[in-house]
Amino acid sequence: MDELTPAINVRSVSVTDAPALHQLDYSFETERIYTLRVGGALAQSGSPHAPGKPALAFELWETPVEPPLYKSYREYDRTLAEVEAKLTGIDGGYVALADEQAAGVVLLNFEQWRSVARIEDIIVGRQFRRYGIGSLLLNCASDWARNRGCWAIVLETQNVNYPAIQFYLRNGLEVWSIHHHFYPPGPVEHEVAIFMGKKLK
Repeated sequence: MDELTPAINVRSVSVTDAPALHQLDYSFETERIYTLRVGGALAQSGSPHAPGKPALAFELWETPVEPPLYKSYREYDRTLAEVEAKLTGIDGGYVALADEQAAGVVLLNFEQWRSVARIEDIIVGRQFRRYGIGSLLLNCASDWARNRGCWAIVLETQNVNYPAIQFYLRNGLEVWSIHHHFYPPGPVEHEVAIFMGKKLK
């Protein structure tokens, strides 16, 4: 570790972490997104199903965007009180510290009927990326899930968050389902929800 690389530690998250987590910049910029294409009988053209071709098809196409897409979650961000409420309402989670400064967090809930751990949020501050903090938090989430007898971890992201999807794929998650109309009317209604998961050994 060189002198410019911060010392990274992880501990259980606490409601007292809310002010520091609320200040994290977790915006992103991307030159690519995933575009959903629908085919077969699901396509609006209503063309008849051809033998030997998919009857129902959803495909995610990697698509360049120009100019690059910038998204700041501050536009939709919660107040400090809402962050505190979220931290008191989760089943577990971890905060990553870089030189004792809050750098990222993963928040978890246990879905007992499915025996899965749902990642409610996984955030790494923009200035703390490239230090392996996200992968470390995912590993902590997996250990937390195994300790509760879960067979998988699951999460939801959006088709426009290409960097996050690539990160999840590199860490062994897979796309498990796609929801075309998941978000309510408003600024994000055009986005496609992508549900990803990873089976735990």
